[in-house]
Amino acid sequence: RNQAGINVRQPLPRILVVTGTGVPKEDVEQVKDVILDEVNVKDIEYVEHTSDVVSRSAKPDFSRLGPRLGDLVKAVNQKVRKLDDKTINEYVETGTLTLSVDGEEVELGPDDLIVQSEGIEGWLVEQEGDVTVALDTEVTPELRAEGLAREAVKRIQNLRKDAGFEVTDRIEIAYDGTPTIAEAVAAHGDRIRNETLALELQPSDAPTGEAVEAFEIDDEQLTIGVRRVEADEALES
Repeated sequence: RNQAGINVRQPLPRILVVTGTGVPKEDVEQVKDVILDEVNVKDIEYVEHTSDVVSRSAKPDFSRLGPRLGDLVKAVNQKVRKLDDKTINEYVETGTLTLSVDGEEVELGPDDLIVQSEGIEGWLVEQEGDVTVALDTEVTPELRAEGLAREAVKRIQNLRKDAGFEVTDRIEIAYDGTPTIAEAVAAHGDRIRNETLALELQPSDAPTGEAVEAFEIDDEQLTIGVRRVEADEALES
């Protein structure tokens, strides 16, 4: 998310987890709901090989191999540049690789090759130790609407706090905004009302209330007004 600059309140479709000895699928499944909630992603899918999410290439570290191999380093370079993902992955895991070059066996150690990784298109990949995950960064219109609604909730909660409302106070909300965010607020009205203790959430050409503020959210404009509902009004509602 940090790499892509995607706010944590913006839901994303899925993550891929590379399973194996270090990351058993069963262990991930036990905490799946926690992961989905913490990273705000809709689903987790599993793949067995790092090569399913990462394309790797390798090149010799000439500063190390040049002095050691001399003229042979050019032929080694050609061989290394043609290595497939499977061979590179094995090298990354074991730290060793043997190449047959011009009739000679060349042994390469853990620091002899520079390995570069590139995630599959549309995904961001992060690796740390045995853990490799890929994040699908496609934001569909539906997911964007949900993200905008979450942003609206944050602004409403801040308005409640700034207005000095008690945590348990019921409120009424009036809002106006550009079409995309106004539609998102309307579509996710139940969620917004539940999370902000709002009895009403109504569109308005000129929102009013005890606290009113205009916001710019992801290039959309949203004006929100909140009013505390007195206890007797809340009971009547």
